[in-house]
Amino acid sequence: MKQIQSNQKNNAIQVIAINNLIGKIHQLSISVLILLLLSLLLLSCSNKKKEVAESASQANVEASIKINEAMSSAQSYEIVPSEKVCMVNNRFMGVPQIPIEANGTTYYGCCENCVEKLQKNLDDVRFGSNPLNDSKVDKASAIIVQDKSSGSVFYFASQEDAQSFINKNKG
Repeated sequence: MKQIQSNQKNNAIQVIAINNLIGKIHQLSISVLILLLLSLLLLSCSNKKKEVAESASQANVEASIKINEAMSSAQSYEIVPSEKVCMVNNRFMGVPQIPIEANGTTYYGCCENCVEKLQKNLDDVRFGSNPLNDSKVDKASAIIVQDKSSGSVFYFASQEDAQSFINKNKG
C-alpha cells in the first residue's frame, strides 16, 4: 500500500509541475504577444510620421513650382538666394531649405536624403557646371540663377557670369 501512495504522490507532483510549466509558458506567450503588438504600434507610428513628412515635403515642392510659374514674367531668369535652392535636385524651392554642413561649408537640401548625399558628396553633388564655359562650380559659393519657367537652377562662379547668362537669354 505504501507503494501505491508513493505513486499517487509522484503523479500529483508531476501534475503540479506540468501545470506550473503550462502556466509559465502561457505567461511567456502573452508577454511575447504584447511585445509584438507594441512593436507593430511603434513601427506604424514612425511610418506615419515619415509619410506625413514626405507628403508635406512633396506639397512644398509642388506649391513652390506653382508659385514660381505664377510669378513668371517676361524675364525668365533671375538670381536667387542659395538657401532657397535644393542643391541636390537643382531646383529653386521658394522657401528656406535645410542647411547641411560638409567639410566646413554650408549647402542646402530639401529632405533627409539630401543630407547624406551632400555630406558624402555622392555623385559629386556639391558641384555644378557653369553653362557658359562648362567649368566646375562649388554650389555653396556659387551665384545661382533660376529658370523661372521650370524652377531649375544654374550655378556661376561670379556675378558677372550670372548676369551675362541672364542678358544672353532674355526673352
